[in-house]
Amino acid sequence: MLKKTREIWPDHKLGLVCRKGFGDFFLKTGLVDQVFEIQKGNSASYKGIVEHLKYAGVDNLISPHESVRTMFFCAKIKANHKISFDKKWNLLFFSKRQKKNMVLPDAMRQLSLLSYEDPQLAKDLSDYAKNEEPYLPRQHGHLSAPPLWASMSLRHKILQNQNAFADLKEKLQLNNFDKKPVVLIFPGSVWATKRWTEEGFVASGKALQQKGFQICVMGAKGEEELAERVAAAIPGSWCLAGKTSIYESAQVIAHSALVIGNDSASAHLAAVCETPLIAIFGPTILEFGYRPWSAQSYVVQNSKLACRPCGKHGHQECPLKTHECMKSISAEEVLQTAGFILRS
Repeated sequence: MLKKTREIWPDHKLGLVCRKGFGDFFLKTGLVDQVFEIQKGNSASYKGIVEHLKYAGVDNLISPHESVRTMFFCAKIKANHKISFDKKWNLLFFSKRQKKNMVLPDAMRQLSLLSYEDPQLAKDLSDYAKNEEPYLPRQHGHLSAPPLWASMSLRHKILQNQNAFADLKEKLQLNNFDKKPVVLIFPGSVWATKRWTEEGFVASGKALQQKGFQICVMGAKGEEELAERVAAAIPGSWCLAGKTSIYESAQVIAHSALVIGNDSASAHLAAVCETPLIAIFGPTILEFGYRPWSAQSYVVQNSKLACRPCGKHGHQECPLKTHECMKSISAEEVLQTAGFILRS
C-alpha cells in the first residue's frame, strides 16, 4: 500500500504513524519520508503526534487499522481527505470508505484502500479476486506469485545497502557469513500454538547443516530462550535472537539462502526480502488471507485435520490439548520442501 501511495502521489511527502521500533525499517527502505512512533499504552505519545500533525498540512490520511481507538485518533488529525475501510461506526469520520473484500489476500485488501484514486488498480483487484487462486499450494507447497503491480518486494533496496550489511556482520561477528550458504530458522511466534515443535526445527537444522549449510537461529526480543535452546541443539549454529532490529533482520534474511519459520512476522519479512521461505501453518489457514506474499513462498501444513482452524490468530494452548496440527508435521516433510528449493 505504501509503494502504491508513493506511485499515486510522487510529489507528496509520505509519513507513517507506527508502533515504536518499526519506524527505522520504513525509513531505511525508503517507503516513507517521516515516521511518528507510538509507544503502546503511553497516551502522551499519541497526544504528541496529534499536536505535531496539527501543523503538518495533511492532504490524504489513510487508515488501514479499523479499531475504534484508531478512528478517534484519526478524528483529531486535520486532513483534506480521510480514507479507511467501511465500518458501521466510522461513517462520520472518513470521507472515503472502501468495502473490504475478504476473498483477497490481506496485502491486496490494504491496496484496495487506494481504489478510489486509481481506477486501474480497482479493476486489477476485481479481476484477481475472480480469477486467481492465492491459497492453493502447488508442488511442494509452493504458493502462486503475487502480480507485479501488487508486489511488496524490497529486495533490491535492502541488498543495495552494502555498507549496512558490512557493519552488521562486524557488529555481530559474522565474518564467515559468506563462506557457506545460510539457512535461517525462526522457531518463535507470539502465539504458542503457531510454533512448530522444537524437535522439528532442530532435526531440520541438523540435516541441512550436514548438507553444507550454515544454520542461524533468529527471533524477536522475548524469544531468546527458545532460540538459544534450538541453537544449542544444533552444534556450530549461530543464534541472533533479540540482537537485530527489523531492518537488520531484513539484511540477514536478504543475504540468506532459505528461511524456515512459522506463520508469523518472520515469514512476512522473508517475503519482503524475496528470500525462499518455508512457512509452517498449524492452527491458522491460508484462507484467512495472511499468506506470505512473495513468489518464493512455500507452505507445509496438515490439511486433513477437521479442527483447523481453531482461531484467527491461534492460541496460547491448544483447545483440544493435543496440538496435533503442529506435532503431526514431520521434519522429513519440511526437509523435502527445503531440498526442492535448494536443489540447485
